[in-house]
Amino acid sequence: MKWTSVVYALFALMGFATAAFFGVPYWSSPGASLSGFRALAFANGPAATLGIDIALVYLLTNVWMVVEGRRLKMPRLWVYLLANTLVAVAFGLPLFLFFRERAISRQET
Repeated sequence: MKWTSVVYALFALMGFATAAFFGVPYWSSPGASLSGFRALAFANGPAATLGIDIALVYLLTNVWMVVEGRRLKMPRLWVYLLANTLVAVAFGLPLFLFFRERAISRQET
C-alpha cells in the first residue's frame, strides 16, 4: 500500500470523526433542521465566508470526482457523492482519493 493511501485513509477517518463529533449532537437535538443548520452556517460574516467556501469546494469536488472516477472506470461513484453530502467533504474526498489510488495501481499492473 502506498503511503499516500495511508494518509488518505487517516484523513477520511478524521473527517468522519469530526463530522460525527460535531454533527451528531446538533442533529440529535430537539428542533434540529436543515434550515436551522443553514441559518447557523450564515450567522455572521466569518461563518458565511466559511459556509460559501465549503459549498463551492463541495460542488467542485463532486464534479471532479465524477469526471475522474469515470476516467478511471471506478465503480460506485455514488458512494463518494453520498459521503460528501451526508457526512462531510472532509470524509468523502479522502475516501475517494483512497480508492482512486487503488484504481490507478490496478491500471499500472
